[in-house]
Amino acid sequence: MMRKSILSISIVVGLSAFAIACTMGRLSAEPIAPDSLDVPVPEAEKPPQELTDAAALFNKRNFRGAYEKLVEAVKKNPNLPPANIIMAQFYAQSNNPNGVRGSLERAVIDTPEDPQAYLVLGDIALRERRFAEGRLLFEKAAELLESWQGSKPRKDGMMPQLYSGLAAAAEARSDWDAAQQHLLKWLELDAKSALAMQRLAQCQFRQEKIDEALQSLQAAAKLEPEMLVPEAILAQWFARTGDQTAAKQWLVKALTAAPRDAKARLVAAQWAWETDQLDEAQKQADAALQLNPGNFSALILRGIISLFRKDYAGAEKFFESAHLQSPQDFAASNNLAIALIEQQDDQKRQRALAYAENNIKQYPNASDAYSTYGWVLYKLGRLQDAEAALRKAVSGGQFSAETAFYLANVLADSGHDADAIRLVQGALQTTGPFAQRAEAKALLQQLQASQPQQPRDSQPLPLPSETPPP
Repeated sequence: MMRKSILSISIVVGLSAFAIACTMGRLSAEPIAPDSLDVPVPEAEKPPQELTDAAALFNKRNFRGAYEKLVEAVKKNPNLPPANIIMAQFYAQSNNPNGVRGSLERAVIDTPEDPQAYLVLGDIALRERRFAEGRLLFEKAAELLESWQGSKPRKDGMMPQLYSGLAAAAEARSDWDAAQQHLLKWLELDAKSALAMQRLAQCQFRQEKIDEALQSLQAAAKLEPEMLVPEAILAQWFARTGDQTAAKQWLVKALTAAPRDAKARLVAAQWAWETDQLDEAQKQADAALQLNPGNFSALILRGIISLFRKDYAGAEKFFESAHLQSPQDFAASNNLAIALIEQQDDQKRQRALAYAENNIKQYPNASDAYSTYGWVLYKLGRLQDAEAALRKAVSGGQFSAETAFYLANVLADSGHDADAIRLVQGALQTTGPFAQRAEAKALLQQLQASQPQQPRDSQPLPLPSETPPP
């Protein structure tokens, strides 16, 4: 299945490393090194020996011994967080979310006056969309920090996270004014935080203060030179609100201000693709690749544009380049399988099968992997196997228009026209990019012609094309 979001220029909540690991599983299970921990040890000092010893014991799975060493370290160094907080960091770096949560819960019990566990638990709650809980946890942390008598370096490190979390909780309930106030307090502490400035701009944008938002983005760009040009960010935000006219106007401003900015060209390409302007999308994607040859995101988007244009050989070229650059990337190998199976070359079709089979092994819980695998099997004439794979793809209830179209073809060939009709109707009701829209319309006409009388209660299947935004 085609990745719907190629470029991710977004405003995110600043989380601690272990909060991210607990919810997203991004950290690999690598040996713990004390100098990799997010603990406020002065740069001129080496990590306490007890901390080094604790890391070594943890790597040997001697968790009790590691904890006891951490207790010793904390007693000797008041700038260290509680032992259970550091244990949570250890568990995060070993990709053990249950250990993270358990350690944080114990931290709340053992050191109830310390706010850091509440901050991290609040981060986790927000990441998991438990917004009310996250807000309460951050408010509890704020209460504890107000009367904090502990380490000043620790407090200085926790205050930005507090304001970031309180702002995120306000953003989640669309209280943009409250979010703005928290972000301004963050900026009082750290005037050079580009992230805080970008999030402030988003709050201003949501309050229709466009000039102020632009000024904040420009200030952020001075702090973060690699940031997407401000006008392009505004274009993205307008596009997300559905105001494509304003989005286009800001894209023109972005490309006028930075005509040789590859990232701005890529944003323009994606916007054009999403608004069904394939000629313009190809033009901008080609420009992005000319400015930044080999850029992975540009290769993926350019390949998708080729898929939409039925230029499967061209799509193969771009996805092949992306796959060689990042062999483990799902979007590259998955889309490469689609480009290969749509061609008539038997060797390419067998390669498509190999990529699809590998992806369902590597990503056994990915609906898109089974969707592509099912389509490949269908194109190879393996109807029963294709249906089994596609039914697995839709079993979670959240699937794309492409998946619906694939399964509709299988069901139509199996004589289940009524079910196929409902699937195609649902696919055609989606508003996002859909490469097989013309083919889906033709299939629907064909099926309706052979079955003119539909049951009165026949309804298109609801097919959300993507998960709700955070």
